[in-house]
Amino acid sequence: MYRIELDRTMCISCGNCIENCPELFEFADDGVSSLVCVEISDIQVKEFDDPSCSEKAAANCPVMCIKLYRDGEEIT
Repeated sequence: MYRIELDRTMCISCGNCIENCPELFEFADDGVSSLVCVEISDIQVKEFDDPSCSEKAAANCPVMCIKLYRDGEEIT
């Protein structure tokens, strides 16, 4: 099981996460990146089975506000 965490308070709205992983990320109405289908909050969390492009999105975030975990262990 994978878990992704997005700290929206650190986000600079560069769009790298959306470019690298549009199935998980989008711009919210406030112009800050957000996880798709997750309620807007400062820290967003989503669990899923397939890491898909989430590793690339986390690795390409210039402010490292995206954390990815596999079975509770941080991998990015």
